[in-house]
Amino acid sequence: MIIRNPRVEYRKLEEGGAVLLNLDTAAYHGLNQTGSAIWESVGDGKSIDDLVPEVALFFEDAPPSLDQEITSFIEDLVERDLLRIDDGRPAEPNALDTADRGTE
Repeated sequence: MIIRNPRVEYRKLEEGGAVLLNLDTAAYHGLNQTGSAIWESVGDGKSIDDLVPEVALFFEDAPPSLDQEITSFIEDLVERDLLRIDDGRPAEPNALDTADRGTE
């Protein structure tokens, strides 16, 4: 399942694209109309199999390579920590949460 990083802010621009701001890195990332459509389609989480046909609806004549292009784009956003892959397993505990903190 592809999910949005909750530490990323999304703002749609009047001219059709959008901008993402990763609050942890303070890095801005611009999206064109297609990238914006993909981001919006991910919503609260979606599998790649569900995402491709939904994004294809944005195109009058979707290219045959659309699924590969979407997959590549998703991989790029995952590398930039804008999107995440949720495999359904619980997150591993943070080492700071489980460390012996001693006494004061």
